[in-house]
Amino acid sequence: MSTIFLLTVLLSKTIYSVFWQVNFHLNQKEIVRMECENKNRPELHCNGKCYLAKQLQKAEDQLDEKREESSKSLTHLKWMETSLFACPEKFLVKLELAPFSPLKIARFHDVNFYHFENISGCFHPPCG
Repeated sequence: MSTIFLLTVLLSKTIYSVFWQVNFHLNQKEIVRMECENKNRPELHCNGKCYLAKQLQKAEDQLDEKREESSKSLTHLKWMETSLFACPEKFLVKLELAPFSPLKIARFHDVNFYHFENISGCFHPPCG
């Protein structure tokens, strides 16, 4: 699950960038006619690249915002997982230094629920 998430995050910028570049090349004439800021100055030979640069920057900003949101939600999810599945009673250990003065020290205690089944004999199939 985390591998798919990481792969999606890493490739999202590339996929987004390729999408905008393909869209630009397919619709370049219309973009030059409608969106280009430098159509009054043909000596710059912009041909709509100003629009492409703006769209790529906007797409990168959106991806950065999504990454920040996903990292916040991942941190929140880890915190929730720890608080829900970690029973605080299992982590507290009573330590008595003197009579009538209990001191509680928080310690992490790994709980292993695996147990062994001791088998007293071996199974032998019937002779036939």
